[in-house]
Amino acid sequence: MSIPSARATPNPLTRIRLVLSPGAARRGWVGWGAVVAAALLAGAAAGRFFWSDGPAALPDPGPALQQLKTLQHALEQSRLQLRASDARSHELERQIDAFNQRLRECQEELTFFRNAREHAKR
Repeated sequence: MSIPSARATPNPLTRIRLVLSPGAARRGWVGWGAVVAAALLAGAAAGRFFWSDGPAALPDPGPALQQLKTLQHALEQSRLQLRASDARSHELERQIDAFNQRLRECQEELTFFRNAREHAKR
């Protein structure tokens, strides 16, 4: 296949009339601008619909805050009581262990004295 020379190539594109119109480019930007404006209006309307009551619709936080403080105080008191009862239970366990140790010592002494008495009778 041979490549034709540049002079031999027909140029039908050079004979076509090209019309440059700035209106076509403006229509694209105007269309996008209209879409963005419509979206902004829809968003503003939706925002007004959802937040129309605003802060006036919120209840007074005073009683809820007071109740929260009361519950937090009760929780802290419960935690303190739990710590105190844990400390008491540990102290009682320690005392029971000490009494059990003393009981074992007393039983060993009793066993020793009984054995000593039996050997003295013989």
